[in-house]
Amino acid sequence: MIRGISIVAGALVLTVVTAIVSAQSLDEVTEEECVYGDCESGRGTLQLKTPWGPGEYVGNFKDGEFHGYGRLEIPISFLDREIYAGNWVRGIREGRGSHWNGKGKLYIGEWRNNMRHGQGSYFFNLPVWKENEHTEFWLKENFENYTGGFIEDHYQGQGTYRWPDGQRYVGGFFASDKHGEGTFYYATGTARQQYWQYGDLIR
Repeated sequence: MIRGISIVAGALVLTVVTAIVSAQSLDEVTEEECVYGDCESGRGTLQLKTPWGPGEYVGNFKDGEFHGYGRLEIPISFLDREIYAGNWVRGIREGRGSHWNGKGKLYIGEWRNNMRHGQGSYFFNLPVWKENEHTEFWLKENFENYTGGFIEDHYQGQGTYRWPDGQRYVGGFFASDKHGEGTFYYATGTARQQYWQYGDLIR
């Protein structure tokens, strides 16, 4: 039932602006049990047993796979839990969803084929995340983040990278590097026009 589903975690280097993606799969799930509803082709609750403790999926199913809207919570250590709440297609994250990696990183946005793809916001160094406590807009203004276009887990297209001190870069990205024209805004509000080529500042 759970084959093909993976949880993706990411990190970002501040100056280089590079997305480093690793995968935390559900390979460690040893048992699964439908404890409520229809976990075959309906809505139900599936309990998942792992070496780190119990996990749970609550949502829609089709032919025994996560399909439609659902929330997956899985332990990644004795203290940390990873969460994805959003849309699925046949066990793959597809559409809009939120992913908390359990270690300070949160993505809210569009997915395709289990990868960040489309428009989204990727937040870094969050001490903790509680669902529905803060809006996406509030998080954008208060934490380090990249907001803009993604293609297959990379920053690509137009986007904004904001640092904790209020500085931000607004402009083009390609394959997770700054690329093309952009504007760097200092914390004082002063703006500087820049031109980047595949991560290298040209002028």
